[in-house]
Amino acid sequence: MKVVARLAQAVSILIMRWWLRLGFRCRLRLAAPLPDGACVFASNHRSFSDPPFMACWSRLPVAFFARSSLWRIPLIRQGLQIFDGIPVDRANPGISSMKGAIERLREGTPILVFPEGTRTRSGRVGPLRDGPALFARRAGVPLIPVYLHRSEAIWPRKSPIPLWWGRRVEVRIGRPITAPVGLEPRDSDAWVTRRLALWMEAQERDLQHRPIPRKPR
Repeated sequence: MKVVARLAQAVSILIMRWWLRLGFRCRLRLAAPLPDGACVFASNHRSFSDPPFMACWSRLPVAFFARSSLWRIPLIRQGLQIFDGIPVDRANPGISSMKGAIERLREGTPILVFPEGTRTRSGRVGPLRDGPALFARRAGVPLIPVYLHRSEAIWPRKSPIPLWWGRRVEVRIGRPITAPVGLEPRDSDAWVTRRLALWMEAQERDLQHRPIPRKPR
C-alpha cells in the first residue's frame, strides 16, 4: 500500500510541477542545494495551495499538518494520505503536532510548517511562532526558510477550488538557519525564529519593489 501511495505522490508532483510552470509561470529560486534527508521547511502562508505548491519542488516527500477533522472527508483524506499529512487534534494541538513532527523527522521525512499559524489576510508576513525552530532542535535537523510569493493566485481565498492559470508565482528557498552554539533551548528557538522573520521580511521587501519584467517586443 505504501508503494502505491508513493507512486501516486510522484505522479501528482510531476503533474503539479508542469501545471505550475505552464499555468502560473512559476519561478523556483534556491539559495543552496536542499538537504538529502529530514529537515523542517518553515514557510509563510498565503493559500490552501501552499502545502503541495511548496512540497512539489522537494526531491523527497514532504509531510505537513492538517486538522484531524479533514480525515473524515473521503476525497480530502486520500489527498492527505498521498502527501503525508500529519493530523492535528484541535483539542490538544501542541502535543499532537509535536508528536507527529518528531516521528516524521526521525523517519527521515522532511516536514513543512507555517510558523504564522494561519493564512495571511493582508498579504504580509505576520508574527511567527517558535514551533518550527523547536521541531528542528528536538529532531536535530536543519531549518530551511521558504517564502511563497503570490501563491494565493493558485487558490484565492474566495474560490472553492484551485484555478488553472493566473499571475506569475514564485517560491524562494533559503539557506539553513542554525543558532549559535551554547544558547539555552528557548533562547536558541527564539534566535532562529527571529532570523527566520528577518529573512522573510527581506524577501517580502525585495518582491514588492521588484519591477515586473516587460515582454520583449
